[in-house]
Amino acid sequence: MRRFLRRIAGTVLRTIRGGGTRDLEKVFTSHYTTNHWKDAESVSGPGSTLAYTANLRRELPKLLDSLGVTSMLDAPCGDYNWFQHVRDASAVEYTGGDIVEELVRRNRARYGNASTHFVRLDITRDPLPAADLLMCRDCLFHLAEQDIFRVLDNFRHSDIRWLLTSTHSKCERNVDISSGGFRELNLQLAPFALPEPVLMIDDWVEGFPVRQMALWEKLQLVRRP
Repeated sequence: MRRFLRRIAGTVLRTIRGGGTRDLEKVFTSHYTTNHWKDAESVSGPGSTLAYTANLRRELPKLLDSLGVTSMLDAPCGDYNWFQHVRDASAVEYTGGDIVEELVRRNRARYGNASTHFVRLDITRDPLPAADLLMCRDCLFHLAEQDIFRVLDNFRHSDIRWLLTSTHSKCERNVDISSGGFRELNLQLAPFALPEPVLMIDDWVEGFPVRQMALWEKLQLVRRP
């Protein structure tokens, strides 16, 4: 699996170097239309399968309840493959945001209802819809460092209190990539140096890199110099 991830990263690494919104949209739209991750269950990749997300689907409702979350932004939401199976999620006002317009339209037609909404959203540049919590899963490790900083700054300027996002706690050194590629990413290491998270939820299965969903409160995240 690590060989597969390195191959995918190498393919995409040459695609985009510090581009803007149109570049990001082009890269991730291509991933969607070509089923880039080659997963039979989810066009969002193997990390979005029901088997992979079993633990997160168990733990997420407990977290949302403990924080008193009544609204959340899930961005990028991908194809909504696993979140539709989260128990008690209907009690939370859900907004799924994604940069791929075609995917947003499909999700809206299939899953949209009074409490479940989908919007086209570039989280590196567009204002984030107000919510109690932003879940940014399987995203930052696909972005260049400058785009990660844009996401974090966007969160700081938003009307959202909590950030729940992917991090590889065993990764010992961060390296920069082109947006659209992949590498393991530890948000507590330089150049991001985020503080100890409030909590972490294991979000990995055998054969894949060890990673967690880490929770930070906005007040913990000071702006970089």
